[in-house]
Parts: sequence; structure tokens; C-alpha cells
Amino acid sequence: MIGLLLLVALQVDEPYQPFSTPYATLDADRVAQVYADDALMLPPGGEIIRGRAAVRAHYAEAFDEDRKRGHTRSITFELVDRLVRDDVRTDYGYYTVTARSPSGHERQHRGKFAKVWQRGRDGVWRIRSDTYNSAPSP
Repeated sequence: MIGLLLLVALQVDEPYQPFSTPYATLDADRVAQVYADDALMLPPGGEIIRGRAAVRAHYAEAFDEDRKRGHTRSITFELVDRLVRDDVRTDYGYYTVTARSPSGHERQHRGKFAKVWQRGRDGVWRIRSDTYNSAPSP
């Protein structure tokens, strides 16, 4: 019974709301605020992106393209495991991005991620390291 409760707790995770809400409104500024000033992003097939400003630019480019095409996006997260030690937390799991065209066509992309979060002096958890790539459909 305890294992089931832990799994349910990991599937619904409020700390991801500050990411998923602005992601759905294509707001690169607010998405970037979830990242630490010195964040590292390791996107699939690309160079390491360094710093909050560069992370913001990464999202802004993709979001601008979606706006031009009239597309919308949403993202959900499913946590598989979390390790916490003091002010550092590491999350592992899956994400699903749902993209919708103006005609209503919907496409989903599922991937896996590893995120390292660091709690700042202000008590806020921010992503310090973010890596993700495609995963097979369940």
C-alpha cells in the first residue's frame, strides 16, 4: 500500500506547475524563470545551453514558430523517481507535449527527462540542469 501511495504522489507534482502553465501560453520569459541563473540545458542532438538567458532564447524560438503557425502546446509530467538531499533535488520521469494546429489536429510527443533542481537562498526551487530526449509511447 505504501508503494502505491508513493507512486500517486510522484505522478502529481505541483513544482512543475510554474513550468507547465507558462509553457501552455507560450511565455518564454516565465518558463525561463523556473531555471537558475547558471542553468545548463542539454537538449537532444544539440550543444549545451548555458544560463537562463540562453534557455529563454531556446524556448522563445520554438514558441515564436508555434505562434506564427497558430499552434498551441501543453506539457504534462510524470515523475518516476526523486532524490532529495538538502537543497538539491533530482527528478527522473516522462513528459508529454501535446501540440494542436489551428485545424484541431493534435500531435503528441513523449520523452524522458532528468532534472536537477536547486533551492535558492529565497527558498525557491529552480532547475539547475535539464536533459531530455524522446521515449517510446507506452
